[in-house]
Amino acid sequence: MTGGLRLHEELLEHQRRILGATDQDVLESRHYVAYWHGVLGRPLQALALHDELLRDRLAVFGAEHPQVVFSRMNICRFLAEAGRRQESLDAYRALLPDVARIRGEDHPNTLLVRLNIARYTWELGDPEASLALHEVLIEDQRRVNGADHPTVLISRYNMAMLKAELGDPGTALTELDDLHRDRLARYRNPLHAEVITTSYGRALVTAQLGDVAAAVEAMRAVRADRASVLGEEHPSTLAAQAALNELLAG
Repeated sequence: MTGGLRLHEELLEHQRRILGATDQDVLESRHYVAYWHGVLGRPLQALALHDELLRDRLAVFGAEHPQVVFSRMNICRFLAEAGRRQESLDAYRALLPDVARIRGEDHPNTLLVRLNIARYTWELGDPEASLALHEVLIEDQRRVNGADHPTVLISRYNMAMLKAELGDPGTALTELDDLHRDRLARYRNPLHAEVITTSYGRALVTAQLGDVAAAVEAMRAVRADRASVLGEEHPSTLAAQAALNELLAG
């Protein structure tokens, strides 16, 4: 993965020398450099780069340009990944009316902002409100994108985990089993990040249902898969290790 970052950094250096700091191609390459820092599990670096990029996109394009909306979305994302979830949720809520006006109610950007509002409402302690938001959202996602779209599958995962948290792990596990099958069919790769995430959720809910031995075995597999795909120090690998430690501790 570091190869992708290195290639974009090299390209950006050449572009800046030839085109200037705020040329549109330079701004696009700056986006991809920030993107790769995020992929590599460096949210603080990604956030700082996206903050700088937003400032320059505002100067070049103005506040109503789709690229400015996109930069604001990335800042919301990396605020959350840097652990600043309340700031992220507040920023997503502020962004929603702007993205809906500029891009349209059914645009993928608008639906993604709604998904993240629902997600961080959950993560900040209101699972009932989050489930209600997801239930409305998923109908729009299916209508616009189709039943097997990645964002529909994300909503299904979130809804299953919310049901487990709200006291219905049996329904949650059934829905996660169905989702695992559908994600494998969609991605055709057992090591795809979303397939592994589904396995992570299944392990947690299996433990909630009382089969800790099976949950430990499943979480060990998740941890190994994440380490092989993302690296030992990636936040997702560390999260799986933490969950495994908790299961082993009883």
